[in-house]
Amino acid sequence: MAEKKAKAVKAGGKVGPGKYVCIDCGAEYELNKAEQDLRKCPSCACEEYQCYPMTHIRPDVKTPEDAINPPKKREYLKK
Repeated sequence: MAEKKAKAVKAGGKVGPGKYVCIDCGAEYELNKAEQDLRKCPSCACEEYQCYPMTHIRPDVKTPEDAINPPKKREYLKK
């Protein structure tokens, strides 16, 4: 399986669920809802993050709605 890389995102936009890591101080923030506002880092006021969306965690999670209501694990393990 190919390794998935994080993408850079800026504060101020609407983002989906995932882990966001500040590029300046390394603080990590988990967002669990779709269409949340990504704010400046509360630790250092940086406006840029590395984003690890929920789609990197499970192959069956492809949309923000899937992250909120993920399919049962057995469904994606069946081939």
